[in-house]
Amino acid sequence: MTVAWPSAPIIDQPTAIRLRGPFLVAAAGQQAITLQSGFPMSVPHEALFRHSPNAYMVLDRQMRYLDVNPAYELLTGRRRGELLGRGLFEMFPGTANEDGSAQADVLRASIERAFTTGERDTLALIPYAIEAQTADGPVMDMRYWSATHTPLRDAQGEVVAVMQHTTDVTEVQRLREELQRARSATGLTPDQLAEGVRSRAAAVQQDNIRLSASQRFLTELFAQAPGFMAVLRGPTQVFELANAAYLQLVDRQAVVGRSVREVLPELEGQGFFELLDRVYRSGEPHVGRGTAVRLQGGDAPRELFLDFVYQPIRGAGGEVEGIFVQGGDVTDRESALAALRESEARFRTIANLLPHMLWSTRPDGHHDWYNQRWYDFTGVPEGSTDGDAWSGMFHADDQPRAWARWRHSLATGEPYEVEYRLRDRRGEYRWVLGRALPVRDAEGRITRWMGSCTVIHEIKEVQERLESSEQALRDAARQKDLFLAALAHELRNPLAPIANAARMILLAPEQVDGVRYAAGIVDRQAAHMRHLVEDLLDVSRVTRGLATLQKRPMHLREALDMALEQTAAAMGARGHRVEVVDEAPGLSLQADPVRVAQILSNLLNNAAKYTPDQGDVTVQVRVEPDRGMALVRVCDTGIGMEPALLARVFDLFVQAEATPARFQGGLGIGLALARSLAQQHGGSLVASSPGPGEGSVFELRLPLAG
Repeated sequence: MTVAWPSAPIIDQPTAIRLRGPFLVAAAGQQAITLQSGFPMSVPHEALFRHSPNAYMVLDRQMRYLDVNPAYELLTGRRRGELLGRGLFEMFPGTANEDGSAQADVLRASIERAFTTGERDTLALIPYAIEAQTADGPVMDMRYWSATHTPLRDAQGEVVAVMQHTTDVTEVQRLREELQRARSATGLTPDQLAEGVRSRAAAVQQDNIRLSASQRFLTELFAQAPGFMAVLRGPTQVFELANAAYLQLVDRQAVVGRSVREVLPELEGQGFFELLDRVYRSGEPHVGRGTAVRLQGGDAPRELFLDFVYQPIRGAGGEVEGIFVQGGDVTDRESALAALRESEARFRTIANLLPHMLWSTRPDGHHDWYNQRWYDFTGVPEGSTDGDAWSGMFHADDQPRAWARWRHSLATGEPYEVEYRLRDRRGEYRWVLGRALPVRDAEGRITRWMGSCTVIHEIKEVQERLESSEQALRDAARQKDLFLAALAHELRNPLAPIANAARMILLAPEQVDGVRYAAGIVDRQAAHMRHLVEDLLDVSRVTRGLATLQKRPMHLREALDMALEQTAAAMGARGHRVEVVDEAPGLSLQADPVRVAQILSNLLNNAAKYTPDQGDVTVQVRVEPDRGMALVRVCDTGIGMEPALLARVFDLFVQAEATPARFQGGLGIGLALARSLAQQHGGSLVASSPGPGEGSVFELRLPLAG
């Protein structure tokens, strides 16, 4: 009859038959019996037996299976491991014939004749039912067989085994039966019926040819597949098939019929045997990717990386019968990936060592990588600024400009460069320089953008200070020019009267009244020039801290009255109304009376210069107990000040622009001198104005007497 497939070693059997070279060898216990085969020495009997498309099996004298080939397994639907050592009639008991005789008796008699006579015995046709698995469970399937039983002899010529060659002729027998039924039913002549049989037989033959061609194609495909493949049978994973790629991979040749553990002992401890056992027991496939394996072969062990699948093979009843192994050697890929990972690690190390923030995007501008410096600077969680979220780190005023420049670079491929303020981990915005360049492939297509952010906050601050300094220098130069022009004007004005007076004296020296008048002019103008020079010297001494204060107890009102007297002429010339509101009469200070009067005089002179005719000037005196200060407020209804002028009103040589209504000159040093003197007393002088045309307010604070 027949058997099942995987090629496994025959173990724990009473007698075993194996093929070695040109001989069949029967092993009974420890005694080896060599069977003469009759084939030439060059024929590989084991290969012929295993790979023959015809079904063969070998029985001992007790009718027990010694060996079966794969074709026999396929024919009977039973695996080799199920059959070896088991009785033929135990596995295939058969049924009763229509006449009541046992089918097994006919088969047993033929085998016994071969053993007894030592001659080949043939059963041309024998009905014999075998168990078949169906969707509804096992059923007995009546089949028709043609069997040849050939005795096998040992070296002494004794018959020790019988080899059966079995052919399933069920289809032929059924054709004959149909022929007989058709002949009876139709009354056709034998020739006509024979022609019908020949047509059916020809169709069956063509089907068999196509089936054989398909089997050859699959076999060749299996053998020539570039990936390694093998079929393992049974719980011990015995090699049934292995293609050339598999043999090359493991550097072995004789693997069929041997277990994985026998062929590849070096896999012990690497987990592969356990994986195979698990797949066989569970029926669940296993997929390995880039798995390392150490194999023996050649001069030294080899380490390879494999992608592979262990796929369970199921029988007709759904039980796992074996494992299909398929995969490929991906050592080159894994080596390349390892090199890539090493290169990426080096890149990350270098990128994190650089003092710059680095980033990268996809061709569409989607940010997908930042170096550690970015996260250290911004303090945001890793990955939180991927995509477009990075723009939220920019100052709101800089986002439109940065976005517009970035979109332009993405659209044109031009380098990206922009300055913007970036929020750091403390929540403060610092200036950075953002740059990016495209990475192109061999065809010039952009594959990535690589960019950097460099902190330039200190550089920007230096630039701003330089720009401010340059502006200050320009302003100082302008003020110097204005000062020189004003000084020239102030010095030239008294020179004309002095020259005229000198000319009057020269023309009429004998006229005493005329000479006295001229002398008075010269004296007044000289006093004016002396006053200008003293102011210049005074401001120089005060601003350099060289002026000495003569502090003593004094009444603030006395200094105020002195200042009002000094400026009365200027106020009266323009019809100004001056009001004094003294809320702290008798207020005492520890100060220099002359210098305090000078401060107040400069403030009142300033009000007189910049208040239109008939304007009002109010002087308020009060005490600020919480500060320990005396407060003098000088308010006018004059031309007022813009914020730009207000910010530098106490700088040297700064004056409001001249207007036709302004008759008094000046060098622009009075307010600067007044503030310096106030600060030397430990006080302060500040100015305010609602705006042009709204007047001005100057507040002088001086410490009260202790």
